[in-house]
Amino acid sequence: MIRRLFQLNTLYILIAIIAVGILLVPRFIEGFHLQSKGISYVTRNMNDFYHKTFPLEGEYTVEINVDDLESNEGKVLFEDSENQIHVTKVTRSDSGYEVIFSSNGSYDADGATLVSGLEHARSNNGLTSHFKAKAEAMYNGKTIEGSPSGSSGFDNQDGDQFGFHLPIPKHTKKINGKEEPTIKVMVTHLQVNIWARKPE
Repeated sequence: MIRRLFQLNTLYILIAIIAVGILLVPRFIEGFHLQSKGISYVTRNMNDFYHKTFPLEGEYTVEINVDDLESNEGKVLFEDSENQIHVTKVTRSDSGYEVIFSSNGSYDADGATLVSGLEHARSNNGLTSHFKAKAEAMYNGKTIEGSPSGSSGFDNQDGDQFGFHLPIPKHTKKINGKEEPTIKVMVTHLQVNIWARKPE
C-alpha cells in the first residue's frame, strides 16, 4: 500500500514537472529571443502583437555645435521615461550639414514602445518604415529647411535611426563656427510606435 502511494506521488510530481515545463519553456525561449534580438523580435512578431502609431505633438529642439562636430554626439532631442532620441553623428559637406539621430525605445514580453522620426508599419512583405518627421534649423536668425537624408530599420537592439540634411542657405555664403558656433535644430511630427501583446 505504502509502495503504491509512493509510486502515485512520484507520478503526480512528474506530471506537475512536465506541466510546469510546458508552461515555462515557451517563456524561456521568448526571453532568449528578446535578449538576443531586442525590440526587433517584438516588431517582427505579427502573430502575437498588435501595432499602432500616432503622431507626437510639439516641437523638439537640439543645438548643434558647428565648430566641434564630435561634441554633438549624445545630445538629447527627446526623452521620456521609456524613450530617447539623441544625436548620433553630425557631418559637414560643401552643401551643408547632416544630422543623424538614434531612437531608443523600451521592450519586454508584453510589447514595446518607440518614439522616432519614422512610422513603422506592417505590409504584406513584413515591416516597412515611413519617414514622417520634419526639421528646420535657425542659424544667425536665418531659417534652414531640412530634408530627410536617410533612415534605417531596427539595426540596433532597441531602436532605429533617421537623419536630416541641412543645406547652407543661399543668402549665406558659409556657416562660420567662430562667429556663431550653433545651429538650432527643431524637429516636429515625431511618431509614437506601440506594440502590445494580443490577449490569449
